[in-house]
Amino acid sequence: MGSQWTPGNPGAGSTASVTGLAEQLNTVEEKIDTALIELRKADDVFLDQWVGQSASGARSQLTSLITQSKAHEKAISKVRKALISYAAEVSEIKELAAVQIEKRTAAQEALQDQLVNDPGAFRPERGGGAQQDLQDAVTELQSLATRRRNADDAVLAEIRAAVATTWDVDPEDYPSARYWFDQAEYEYVIDDDLGYSTDDYTAEELMDLFKEHPTEVFPFDVSGSSKTFKDGAVFTLSDTILTNGFDEIYETGDVVVTTTDTSVKFTVISDAYFDGPGSTIEFSIVEVDGEWVLRKTATAVNANQAAATGAEWAAEQTWNVQADNLKDVIDKYGKR
Repeated sequence: MGSQWTPGNPGAGSTASVTGLAEQLNTVEEKIDTALIELRKADDVFLDQWVGQSASGARSQLTSLITQSKAHEKAISKVRKALISYAAEVSEIKELAAVQIEKRTAAQEALQDQLVNDPGAFRPERGGGAQQDLQDAVTELQSLATRRRNADDAVLAEIRAAVATTWDVDPEDYPSARYWFDQAEYEYVIDDDLGYSTDDYTAEELMDLFKEHPTEVFPFDVSGSSKTFKDGAVFTLSDTILTNGFDEIYETGDVVVTTTDTSVKFTVISDAYFDGPGSTIEFSIVEVDGEWVLRKTATAVNANQAAATGAEWAAEQTWNVQADNLKDVIDKYGKR
């Protein structure tokens, strides 16, 4: 989507493939909706026509199918709407850019005429209005390029979030726009003791506290569409690298959240982060020898080369602080 345009022409490229995909998704969405109507009709059979153990098993399977189909329909709808919004935004950028390109071309031609007609006396400041028109056009095109880049980033993030919360896709299969120096991979598993036994809490109780107090648990800034960690919430992680001297742009990124009763998983959905889109880290409460530990399981793809070097060591520092923070949260909000 973003490969055909340039800062000099931020409206370049066709949105036909985008709108075409949106139309196809609309057709799929309508088919799923029709299928759901039929599935709900089938569910009526269990009310008084089919009972017993086999009926219970079949109804459980049917209920699961309905739930899964609804989730797919919701995800497809989100992607479709994101594509429609993106196409509309690009169309507007295209129209605005065309005006500025025409203005830029006219100014360049006027300045060129002056240079040809009177080369010995030409100075940039003699361009007068043409010089100002050129500067204004270039400035506006730069602004539109930023707007186009933001639109590209936004639609990709929406698609990645829908994928991460609906389908099981390998991290390396996520679409990304990373540079050659952002192609590293790494994995790690880090456990931190929490100091509580299985007699003190259940894993679900501890994870509930983790989910309910994200800003107190994490040793860096987290802000999102929800105050708590829940499925589908998008959080921005900021100042995530505790060591000094790292490029600031890589310290902030967006993740989408998926959960179970005993875990919270982040999936990276933005490109400008030290780990690439599709990278995951799961925080889970796990029992080891009768004691609860906070486990961090990371899988990074398309990671920045510098960040990947010593990634586990750096993560240890961050997650040790996080575990201490979680202990404080448990002492503060847990059982009295």
